[in-house]
Amino acid sequence: MISYQSRIIREELSKRRKMSQYTNSIPREKTFFDLVKEKATRYFILFLETSSIHGLNHLVASRRHYFEVLIWLVIVISSLIGAVYLSWTTWMRYQSSPIVISMDRDMFAWNTTFPGVTICTEQKFDQEKVDVIVRNSNVDNKEELEAFIKALTNATYRNFDLLPNYTGIPPESYLDILINVSSEFKPTLTIGASGISIVLMPTVTEMGLCVAINSQLAIYNSPEYIKANRKDVVESSNNTFFIHPLDGEVFATVYNLSDSYNVYIHSPLEVPDISTKYEHSAKSFYMKIYVTAMTVYTSAEAAKLSIQQRRCRYLHENNLRHNTIYTYNMCRMECRIRLSLKYCKCVPHFYRAIGSERTCNVEGLKCLSKRKHELYTLTTSDGKRINCGCLSNCDEVNYVIQSNMIQPWFLGTNLQWGLVTYPRMRYRRDLIFGFTDVLVSVGGMAGLFLGCSVLSFMEIVYFLTLRLVCYTHATIKS
Repeated sequence: MISYQSRIIREELSKRRKMSQYTNSIPREKTFFDLVKEKATRYFILFLETSSIHGLNHLVASRRHYFEVLIWLVIVISSLIGAVYLSWTTWMRYQSSPIVISMDRDMFAWNTTFPGVTICTEQKFDQEKVDVIVRNSNVDNKEELEAFIKALTNATYRNFDLLPNYTGIPPESYLDILINVSSEFKPTLTIGASGISIVLMPTVTEMGLCVAINSQLAIYNSPEYIKANRKDVVESSNNTFFIHPLDGEVFATVYNLSDSYNVYIHSPLEVPDISTKYEHSAKSFYMKIYVTAMTVYTSAEAAKLSIQQRRCRYLHENNLRHNTIYTYNMCRMECRIRLSLKYCKCVPHFYRAIGSERTCNVEGLKCLSKRKHELYTLTTSDGKRINCGCLSNCDEVNYVIQSNMIQPWFLGTNLQWGLVTYPRMRYRRDLIFGFTDVLVSVGGMAGLFLGCSVLSFMEIVYFLTLRLVCYTHATIKS
């Protein structure tokens, strides 16, 4: 009985094996996916066989051992990685450091910008104007009001903590008060060059209300511009004053200044800030400042690069919210505004508050005084520099004081400044590694590692576009 059952099982298994063999021998009908896969494989092999990129044809050549194909695959991948890595390094160099600073030494081939100055008198108020405001006010303690107005006219980051605790004036009116009580500034201005007209422009600075001379940018901080809430670019009628070594010594002189003052020497295309160095003169003294210029300009080729590549900005490349144009010092002012908003939720009165920003009252200004060092130097308490994201001006002139002579003068308080020694060289931002150099370098890497050229890359484009369309069309027809 057992042997009979075993025989039946063996026969059944034998029948199943025969049926399985018969079924496997019948060719399976190919699906659409199988057809697409087959055609795509053939097309890819055709590309590898005909490509001018070295090494690819060895991957699909006939009668190649699998180990040999593996070796060539490793070689091609290694070469591709090397070409891509070195090409990426070249591209990053083009993005980060395509500029070089070179020197021009032909001092007679260029003109030098005559320096501008900003004069900030120590007494910024007219006593008669203060008396009128105090007399017409409705406050009970007029002495306290007068003391506050006088302290407010000289309030800067250096002395916010000295302001009296007075709340009778809204902070939005602080700047109007400064303008209304400002002292008259009508000195006599002369310049040692014919046909040159230099104007005096009142300007609101971080040092209070001052007067700028030979400045192209003072108009953007003038009381009229701020009161009108303007944000347009102004076409200045005060052209930049250039001088040449053949002009000899050129000076500008301001006579009959009303009081002691601080003077800031700067470029006509820059404004001073609270950290700018200054020279001080007492009343009834004659100060003579002689400077030399250090010019940095950007060539036309370098100017075509992006801001990140040349690492400088022109006036019109403005990214500041509180100013119409861009300069390095204006960017630093913007940084102080951000810090003021961060620490004390307000901005000082000598800045323009925009949007929902609040002008600092006395409490807010005293809050800023606790961060005096950080706001003044833009460094943290442990000496780390605050990253304000400020780039230098693409065209800038820095002045170095060669001598500063001051002497008592019985005829009044006078100031003279000018150039005695002309610069014998200037610096130029020039393009040293351009886009053409990138193409040459990348092409060299591709040729060295892969043996290909521009035509090889065009082959890839050809196989991915026109040849692929024709191949697909012919496959569908067949």
